[in-house]
Formats: sequence, structure tokens, C-alpha cells
Amino acid sequence: SVKELQERIAELDYNQNQLRELNDEMRSWLDVADDDIASLRSENTTLRKQVKELEKVIFEAQQVEAEPCEFLTARDLAEKRFSVKEIQDLERKSNTTKEENKMLTVLVRNLEEEREEDKMTLSNLRASFQSMQKDLQIKHLEETMEEYTDIIKDLRTTKQELSKQLEDRLDEASFPVLAEVMGEDEGLVSSHLSLAEEIQLLVSSAEMNPSRSSFTDLTLVASDEEEKNGVLLDSPKADLSTEREEGLADASKTNIHGSSLFKLCIFTLSFLVSAVLGCVAGNLFSSNILQSGSQLMLEPYISVQYNALPPV
Repeated sequence: SVKELQERIAELDYNQNQLRELNDEMRSWLDVADDDIASLRSENTTLRKQVKELEKVIFEAQQVEAEPCEFLTARDLAEKRFSVKEIQDLERKSNTTKEENKMLTVLVRNLEEEREEDKMTLSNLRASFQSMQKDLQIKHLEETMEEYTDIIKDLRTTKQELSKQLEDRLDEASFPVLAEVMGEDEGLVSSHLSLAEEIQLLVSSAEMNPSRSSFTDLTLVASDEEEKNGVLLDSPKADLSTEREEGLADASKTNIHGSSLFKLCIFTLSFLVSAVLGCVAGNLFSSNILQSGSQLMLEPYISVQYNALPPV
């Protein structure tokens, strides 16, 4: 989890700080060791000089002893003893300095090994830290990708809902136009229609439905293209679709009005012919019957409409 990663990063930072402090201490120890080594080297050089001088003195003393006249005084013996003791002391000091040098060299080697180990641990910690950072970045990117996929799914569902609503609105807008046209047609024609007239009305409504379906198909294709381009439908296009639908409704109205007027003319001509024949025959009774029959026939196609209310 994120908390564990943060705790791990904090531990790594703390360990890194401790290693830095240890490196600083080791560097200070190395500086001190270098100073000690330099001082010991200077002491060794001085001791070597003293040893050489003592060897020279001993060699001279041996040469003096080798001479035939060997008359050693108490003073010479005392000097010899003193020189021997001094040589022994110097040998002891040189041995101790050698041992100290060996110990210091071992300590320096150990410090260098520890320093290399610290460098390795630091490199490993850096590598682990970088890998953890990469894992965190990958996890964050995966979370963002999941969020974006959810948003895209929501947008697609909303797009489908909007397209369905648009289809429903187009259907709802086309149904009132068709109902209005049918209402106006029924204003001219009564409810008692013949079989041929019902067939003609069905044919006219079927002619209107393909135009409406083609119009809806065109609008759906246009909406799909606009959605692919990343543009949503706006109010001017909806107004354009309503204007097209109104034009189709007006065209269907004119077709139905023309057919109804043609039928009305045919029935008026038949009525006039029957009236003329009745007058020629001179039979008023038959003419009255013919007139009443023609009125019954023309009753579905005659309607009285008032433009205003009658005066009170």
C-alpha cells in the first residue's frame, strides 16, 4: 500500500543519513590515521638514522678492539654499555613502531572495505528507491487509466441515452404533425368512410412514414458523424430538423387536401347530373329522393367551420 511505501522510503532516507554520518566519521579516522602514519614515518627515518650512527660507532669500536693495544678504560666500558642499551631501546622502539604500522595498515584496509560496502549498500538502496518510485508511478498511471475508462464508459452511455432521447423527441414531434394532418382530413371527411377511402388514407400515411423514417435516418447519421468528430448536437441543428419535419408535414397536408377536393368535385358533379335528370323527367318525388340520397352521400365530405364566435 501507499503507507508501507512511504514508511519504506522514510527508512531508506534514515539509513542513507546514517551511512553518510558513518562515511564522515570514517573519513575523519582516515585523516587521523594518515597523520599518524606520517608521524611514524618521520620517527622511523630518525630511528634509522640513529641506528646507522650506532652501527657506525660499533664498527669503530670493533676496529679499536681489533688493534693490538687494547687498553680499555672504565670510561670506554661505560660508553659501550650505554651504547648497547641505547641500541636495544632503539630496536624495541622500532619493533613497536613496526607493529603499530601493521595495525594501522590493517585498520585502513578495514575502513576501505567498509567504505566499499557502504557504497554498495547505497547503490542498492538507490536502485530499490528508484524501482519503488517507478512502481508508484505505474500504479498511479493505472488508477488514472481506470478513471478515464470509467469516464469514457459514462460518456458513451450518456451518448446512447441522448441519441435515444433524440429519436423519441423526433418521433414525438412527427406524431403530432401526423395527428394534426389526420385531424384536418377528418374535419373535411366524417367518421363514416368507405373501404376505398380508408385504403387511400393508409397509402397517404404510408407515404408520409418513409419520408419521416428517412429523415430520422439522416438525422441519426449526422448525429453519429458529429459524435465521432467530438461535437455534440446543439440547438440550431434541432431547429433545422423541426423545420424539415414541418415542411414534410405541409407537403403531406397539401396532398391530402388535393385528394379530398378532387373527391368533392366528383360528388358535386354527380349531384348536378342527378338533379338535371330529375328535372327533365318531371318527377318531383324521385328528385326529392335523389336529393336526399345525394345529401346522405355528401354528408361525410361536408363540414361547417366558423372563423369566429357568433355575436351575442
